[in-house]
Amino acid sequence: MAPNAVLRMFDYNEWAWQRIFPSLAALPAEEYCAERPFFWHSLHGLAVHSFGADWIWLQRCQGVSPSALPAMESVADLADLRRRWDPVRAEFRAYVAGLGGAQLAAEITYRDTAGKPYSFSLDDLLRHVMNHATEHRSQMTPTLFQLGHPTEPLDYLYFARRSAQ
Repeated sequence: MAPNAVLRMFDYNEWAWQRIFPSLAALPAEEYCAERPFFWHSLHGLAVHSFGADWIWLQRCQGVSPSALPAMESVADLADLRRRWDPVRAEFRAYVAGLGGAQLAAEITYRDTAGKPYSFSLDDLLRHVMNHATEHRSQMTPTLFQLGHPTEPLDYLYFARRSAQ
């Protein structure tokens, strides 16, 4: 992708999260933390995982390979999560905004949390970050709907329409 296209996808990602957060915040704590049939056990677990993924991928893009994601238990609630996540999302966007085409084509080598080495183009890693976030938002939205806290539509074209106005 061209640098401006990557930044546009990050802007869409932020726009979409901003439509999820109010629905999460409207939930009583017991519903937000209730065990659900997710790989990450609850809406809280899924949100913490999403935060951790943003954090760890930003670290990896910057040449650091953390050995673990933040633990779900280390984040008290949604307010605590937002205090931690908001600066990470802002830093990630600033990082992406400063990229050029040659940087996107560069190989990024990192170790996963088990210590196994991998190497991908920065472009592919950033595409993964966006796709990963979309996947987890799409896991959250039906549950939020069932709990009576639906989100606005999150399709990219809704974002494109609003940003064109």
